[in-house]
Amino acid sequence: MPSDYGFINARVKGLKAGLLSREFFSEVLDSSDFAAFMALMGQSAYSHDLEESQTRNAGIRAVDSAVARNFYRMTQNLMHLADGTPGQLVGLMLLRYDLANIKAIARAKHAGRGIDSTQDALFPAGRLKPAVLDVLAAASDMAAVAQALLSTGTPLRSAFFRAAAQYQSDSDLYALEVALDRSYYTSVFTVLKRVSAPSAFVRHLRREVDATNLRTALKLRGQDVNDEMFVEGGREITRTLFESVVNDETSGGLQVLAGTSFGGVGEVGGLSEAESEIRKIVNQSARRMAANPRDIGVITNYLLAKEEEISRVRLLARGKYYGVDRRELEKELGVDA
Repeated sequence: MPSDYGFINARVKGLKAGLLSREFFSEVLDSSDFAAFMALMGQSAYSHDLEESQTRNAGIRAVDSAVARNFYRMTQNLMHLADGTPGQLVGLMLLRYDLANIKAIARAKHAGRGIDSTQDALFPAGRLKPAVLDVLAAASDMAAVAQALLSTGTPLRSAFFRAAAQYQSDSDLYALEVALDRSYYTSVFTVLKRVSAPSAFVRHLRREVDATNLRTALKLRGQDVNDEMFVEGGREITRTLFESVVNDETSGGLQVLAGTSFGGVGEVGGLSEAESEIRKIVNQSARRMAANPRDIGVITNYLLAKEEEISRVRLLARGKYYGVDRRELEKELGVDA
């Protein structure tokens, strides 16, 4: 397997060229109903996955299963394409999907949801195979998930086991999620110390840590927060700034973000709007990395573009299934289609 960024990125650029076009989304918006949407999907790059999915699922679930299967195959191909330092960095990027899936399972157990509902929230893409995620989704409770996760190779398993034990006494789901974030970024920066990672990639990961801490500070504003709710590794959202946002219950607390990359978050109202602004800032950071054709940023940017494509497909599937007005769908898509 090659460890040369030029070869890998040439292959990834080929994958990016295969993303759904603007014209495809315009056609979907113009389509009459869910059946017409499915016909267009059947002519797209997702056709094979959709055909396979429809042997076991129907309706929206068939679409969700198809796009998840497509994304999983793509990420596995990425792992086979790269070795050496590029391979380790790709592994770090894919580990965040394992993190997201473990969190989704924890949320489902916390809410008492069944296995079907839990599986619907999963997005296989990392090193935890779909069959393993199914086992975790079928676990009876948080403790059973923790026990099952110990038998996997994920570096998040020990942190989840400890956090699940604490959850048994306090039922604090958010503390469990932050414990997983801390474990994830500890693993990330441990690997980065061993390899010669591009500086832009390191800066992007530190901005992700900043985003994680800012989300936590905004969600826990005005509450008593212990030191373990802060994740080490960021650059701009320092512990002092984190505490300033948490401890200030008025809108003025966001003024401390002025002068940071997240200054725009202080100008929006509500958690939903803040989350959208934070996500936009992190996405812009990922796109900037793609400027160097012989760096890991090309892969990072492609993963982001593929995620956005799948989010749009899933949104349109629901819109067409439930008969949502075109103008509302355009608004939700965030594009002038």
